[in-house]
Amino acid sequence: MPESRLPSLILRLSGVFCVLLALSACSSVKLAYGLADNALESRAERYLDLDAADERHVQEEVARLVAWHRTAMLPRYAAFLHRQAAVTDKGPWQPGDVENAFAEFRGLLDETVAGAAPYIASVLARHTASGKIDHLEAQMAAYIGEERLEEQAPFDDLLAERVERRVDNLERFIGPLRDDQIEIVRWHTRPTVGDRLVWLDHLEKRQRALTEFLRSDPASAPLAAFVYKLALRGYDIVDPSYGGVSEARWRKLEALYADVLASLSDDQRFNLAATLRSYADDIMDLAAGE
Repeated sequence: MPESRLPSLILRLSGVFCVLLALSACSSVKLAYGLADNALESRAERYLDLDAADERHVQEEVARLVAWHRTAMLPRYAAFLHRQAAVTDKGPWQPGDVENAFAEFRGLLDETVAGAAPYIASVLARHTASGKIDHLEAQMAAYIGEERLEEQAPFDDLLAERVERRVDNLERFIGPLRDDQIEIVRWHTRPTVGDRLVWLDHLEKRQRALTEFLRSDPASAPLAAFVYKLALRGYDIVDPSYGGVSEARWRKLEALYADVLASLSDDQRFNLAATLRSYADDIMDLAAGE
């Protein structure tokens, strides 16, 4: 399930743990979570101008964020996975099952971002000086430039890369896909190849909104509220018309999953249910500190 440069970084910092729901081998879940703090710190280092005191503050806030997430959110993720395994046990997935799963997943993402926002705001609050904001703007602009350059690749190359990535993600849960299932993925992916350029244009607007807000030297509470809104519904701040585009992207992804899940064989459904339960068990081990 879905699917995270600072508005993007905010969402990645706060929503990165949801990616644990889409990892491969069970041991990978524990390994990835064990490396989560380093990954978050590395992302902060890329975009923020950090002195020694700032680095210590990032480390402290990341540790607090991970501790909160371990106790508050991991059990919720595990319960979500168990519910999807139970749906799989019943037989072929129905469109309503996929709709419910997406709605629940998005609710978990919302709660994750809301809970993480105060920790992220605490870091950003130390970066309201003009020089630090200039550094942040330059790093975000560099990211946008890199991503736009990648989108200049030939259409067929972009399509092949995105189909391969989606197939790999699905096969981590289901096992090898049949040729007809790969064609389902390709059919759903083809019309979305140009979506990322539209998203990058919108991201640039959100990044500008972030730096403008930081220049106002906001207090922690308003900054946390801004972080939350910018990460999940940034279009309300910079471009309300993009809200429809965002929802359409979710609907496209939901349609892809609905068609793939409806096509599963009995063996693939068995693999999916077993994998979901295995991930859930690993996540609960993590929540218990194991």
